[in-house]
Amino acid sequence: MDSIAAGPVAPITLSDDGVYVAQVNNKDLIVHLNPTSSEFRDVHVVKVKENAPKFLKFSRALHLSPGEIQNEQVSVPRRLLYASDTRIQVWQLNPLQSLAEIEGIEPGALNIDFGGDENEIIVFHAWNTKITIYGLDTGRSQVIKAPKFAHGNGFGYRPKTREFAVLLKPDANDLLTLHNFRTYELINRAVLPTVDAQGLKWSPDGRWIVIWDAASAGTKVLIFTADGQLFRTYTGIPGTDASLDLGVRGLEWSPPSPANGASEFLAIGKVDGSVEILTCKTNSPRIWRERLVAADGNLEYADSSSSSAFNTIPEPSNPPRGVSTIAFSADAQLIATIDQTRPNIVWIWELEPVAVLMSALVHEHAVRQALWHPSKIQLVVTTVNNTGAAVRSWSPYTQPSITRVPVPRNETGRYDLRWISLDRDDKQRFWLGSHDDYILGFLDQEDGGLQFQSLHHINNKVPAGSYGANTSR
Repeated sequence: MDSIAAGPVAPITLSDDGVYVAQVNNKDLIVHLNPTSSEFRDVHVVKVKENAPKFLKFSRALHLSPGEIQNEQVSVPRRLLYASDTRIQVWQLNPLQSLAEIEGIEPGALNIDFGGDENEIIVFHAWNTKITIYGLDTGRSQVIKAPKFAHGNGFGYRPKTREFAVLLKPDANDLLTLHNFRTYELINRAVLPTVDAQGLKWSPDGRWIVIWDAASAGTKVLIFTADGQLFRTYTGIPGTDASLDLGVRGLEWSPPSPANGASEFLAIGKVDGSVEILTCKTNSPRIWRERLVAADGNLEYADSSSSSAFNTIPEPSNPPRGVSTIAFSADAQLIATIDQTRPNIVWIWELEPVAVLMSALVHEHAVRQALWHPSKIQLVVTTVNNTGAAVRSWSPYTQPSITRVPVPRNETGRYDLRWISLDRDDKQRFWLGSHDDYILGFLDQEDGGLQFQSLHHINNKVPAGSYGANTSR
């Protein structure tokens, strides 16, 4: 674990994109705002309160796609941080002007840098007792205790959406925690099956977090989904002699592919000098989160693959463990699973040519059923909620949808669905209801979305002789 305070910074510091240069000369801070110009003519000099700073950092450049750069859709101010052992000063660039000052910093900080954006300052305190994140625009500060490392391999911000992942060492076990951007509320925590975790790295596409164990543990690489769920453990090439495995020295993700925006390869550098490359081309599932449409009160699925981490519902005090649902599609090429530690998420896997995660459906309530159509490649999902009946439909060919079904509200929130397995057309009929009320119908494309078309309604409280003919809407 880090325990030695940083020394004075180098006399010259460059920004990560090479656009800015800063120099320190006694109490003069010299900033070149346009070093690409001839003779560095755009130079500003400001006086600082202390010489020999411990940290001098530029805020990180915003990496944009060629289209965003061309259209100038995003403009982010760049800033410069100057930190001594007790004080932090921040300047705005272009033009250079003082922006903020934080005094009373505890001596011995191991690292001070910008946080998730240019409005955050993150401080790793001496002996890794805690992390303090200061909001320059809010004036508030937040604390995370017991970081394992202060260097860049111990923490990271998710690309674009900037959720914060950090390795902690509160006791004998390594711990991974994920926090929301700006609020730093806890999203998830995972106790790691590691001997001595050495670092973590987000994939550049923001879909994966990789953690590697100490070399003494042999090859052990853990790949987590963006919400902190363990997806895969890699322990080396199958069939190799584990006694000769000298372990992992470091690793690196490939940049996002221009074709699909995914980081397709993970290169693992071994202590023995070899490099093993994992392909991640199939590790790019579509993540869909259930959300309420404010305009009409209906529900819909929103694509969350590259925007935000998963929501998981609170666990009961003694949750059942393990996989509670395993359902194969009609052609046996897809499988849907539900893990009771995260009962609101349906995981959809493709089995050929190798088993890979294809998609995930994240809901506000626990899933009650996940049922494949008997002959078509279509999955329907019901959840336990007493706000009203709805059918959630997924197929690999279209965007998933959530459709309200007009059956009476059930206080228990438990609605059962059953497919009609002997359909002679493509209407894919099903029953949905609970206790005293069931309705038969199908989902039909109408007005740009799926609508439920009712065929029959059965109410157990109505005498059998009272039923008349029901027609579809």
